[in-house]
Amino acid sequence: MDNLTQNTLGNISQTPLWLQVWSLKIGHIIAFSVFLILIILIMLFKDRLSRKKSLLRLIRYAVLGISFIYVGLQLKAQPTTTNIVIIINSLKDLEFPLGLYLLEPYIFFSFIFISLTIIVWGRGVFCGWLCPYGAMLELLNKLYDRILPKRRLPIPGKLHWKLVYLKYMVFLLILGASFYNFILSEYMTEVEPFRTFVLKLHRQWYFVLYFLFLTGLSVVFYRAFCRYLCPLGAALAIPSLLRRIPLIRLKRHELCGTCRICSKACPYQAIRPDGVISSTECLDCLDCQINFWDEDICPALKRKKTLKEKNHSAARPAAILLLLAIPLLLPSLATARTLVVGNGYSSISDALEMARDGDTIEVRKGVYKERINVDKRVYLKGIGNPTIISDSGNLIEVTSPGVIIEGFTLTYSSRDKFSLTSQDTAIYVRKGANSVVIRNNRINKVLFGIWNFEGRDLRIENNTIVGIKEFEAEKRGNCINLTGSLRVQIIKNKLSYCRDGIYMELSHDAVVTDNVIDNSRYSIHTMWVDRITCANNTAHDNLVGFAIMYTDYPKIKNNFAYGNRTHGLLLIQAVRGEIIGNTVIANTKGIFLYNSVYNKILNNLVMNNQVGIHSWGGSQDNFVSRNSVINNEIQVKFVARKDQKWDNNYWSDYIGWDMTGDNIGDMPYESNTVVDHLFWRYPITKILYTSPALHILWMMEKQFPLLEVPKVVDNNPSMLPFHKNWKELWKRYSSYKPDRIYGEIQKLPHVPGRGGI
Repeated sequence: MDNLTQNTLGNISQTPLWLQVWSLKIGHIIAFSVFLILIILIMLFKDRLSRKKSLLRLIRYAVLGISFIYVGLQLKAQPTTTNIVIIINSLKDLEFPLGLYLLEPYIFFSFIFISLTIIVWGRGVFCGWLCPYGAMLELLNKLYDRILPKRRLPIPGKLHWKLVYLKYMVFLLILGASFYNFILSEYMTEVEPFRTFVLKLHRQWYFVLYFLFLTGLSVVFYRAFCRYLCPLGAALAIPSLLRRIPLIRLKRHELCGTCRICSKACPYQAIRPDGVISSTECLDCLDCQINFWDEDICPALKRKKTLKEKNHSAARPAAILLLLAIPLLLPSLATARTLVVGNGYSSISDALEMARDGDTIEVRKGVYKERINVDKRVYLKGIGNPTIISDSGNLIEVTSPGVIIEGFTLTYSSRDKFSLTSQDTAIYVRKGANSVVIRNNRINKVLFGIWNFEGRDLRIENNTIVGIKEFEAEKRGNCINLTGSLRVQIIKNKLSYCRDGIYMELSHDAVVTDNVIDNSRYSIHTMWVDRITCANNTAHDNLVGFAIMYTDYPKIKNNFAYGNRTHGLLLIQAVRGEIIGNTVIANTKGIFLYNSVYNKILNNLVMNNQVGIHSWGGSQDNFVSRNSVINNEIQVKFVARKDQKWDNNYWSDYIGWDMTGDNIGDMPYESNTVVDHLFWRYPITKILYTSPALHILWMMEKQFPLLEVPKVVDNNPSMLPFHKNWKELWKRYSSYKPDRIYGEIQKLPHVPGRGGI
């Protein structure tokens, strides 16, 4: 690894991940912060705004629209009960996961906003103005009232005031479950339809059906979910149970105890029979405050008028535009043609303009200085690796499904204009361009190589993508970047000098196989990616090998990670995965597990790392067996509250014996012993490996439980490695020396772990 790469990766390790995330999202962070301040200003000046009924309602609908579309669907800034549960569990442990919240800046700012507003005004500011799902329900209810006036089903008052306690029961059940099993509590939070909402219904059919049922029910019965079932709303309402909270309450007249105008009109039924507004149920629509200042409605202001039914203006015909975009793909009467660029057409764009769906465009060898928009279903085939080059922008932009791009060299003529904000990409596949194939291309000196947004069934195969070596890693783009993509296949690509070789966010059911990634930050990096198959990939000389984060049901099989400066295989909140047959050699940490549960970790070779396996942060109930853990300076670093059983593994530092000859040790292997600590801190003590004194110390430790700490216990340790080729691999990669994590170097301060380890 050259000095430039070492310096670059060193700088990355000193830059917290949350700062990198914030720098990428700074525009949205500023816009979101301004929006939060706007809502606070509305509440501060609500008395003045309430005197201008039309203006206030216009502002309210605008805010609800922004919360629904921008905050919810664009930013996905939907707080959940899980966020509350994490905070409570952390306080119980006298810790606070600030770094975890900083990774989600919109959620971080949302909870600052919530913490302020629930004390000053109550839960209603968030639930009634900012909550994206609540904003959608509010708008749907207003539309329902317009289309079907007087068709709403009322809930009797007595039943209503009993049902409001249901949401507290749901919240307490989730919270209680989290103390027993945090993952169970996460499953229970699916009572909230929030995840299905922010993922735009891209989930299993039963989640979508539940979302539609709950949303429909909350339209027929005004925001029924928010009032009776939402555990997040219950958690935010709890402070208002105190007498002095909220600090600022809605204004009321003395006659409000006998007048029923506002209570009858309140869609949330938040006004009690005695006229008191319940701060735990009010969602701050401010309709009662409009009445408070209206002399034509409020008896306290205008005693001349008696109680009237609320005047409903004739409902205007709803202007509903049904956009029925029905693209009729008429098959061409002519057969598919082949258009040749370089022999008939002077530019690729000219050929595309004349092409029809199904045509082949052959591009002869040469240099083509142009940017291309592929808006037809064509086969774009390079003959002799023609070069497409430009100063900036997306070199190829695909907007049509079924496109094939093969055999090109893509690059930029100048690097001066590059910045992360420009997001210049060699091949950008737009939303709706499904079933695109990108294969056998050379993409060199680019910011981003291939980028797809919410595509389906893409195939990215046998491409070579090289970023800009001269750039620091945080200033590079990802070689392959996927957001919201489904069923993508990424096969046999060579990726170098990227920020992340393959970055996948909310991209489910992907197959990533036989790729080689080197000299990047993370080779393969997943965030909220379910059911990924990652197999037979090689990651070497990166900062991190494979980073699998917030991922359910991953299959990580037969991959090879060696010579990575921190982690070979990093698993953060990976659930029910299959981690099988991987080879992890000469990394600082071989396998790191953080808050990862119910995984099968089988048949892995973990060798010559500074730490073999590090399990921390609630990682438990994993099935760990038939692994060969060989000659790591620290075989196992285990931090938990109770012992874990990892049976039938091979441990090269096992000092037991096999008197029965069945290749199974007669005594258990235990990690985190006093002897282990001697080996960690004083490597020279390894010369006493077979010393009787060391055996006596180990036996004494067994006899005095006060010396014990929670540890990994292997009751059936294998006497022989499961991997017959381990010696061959040891010799082949002997030149790679793992960096130490104790002493003068600290690794990845943004990854959970005490002391920045």
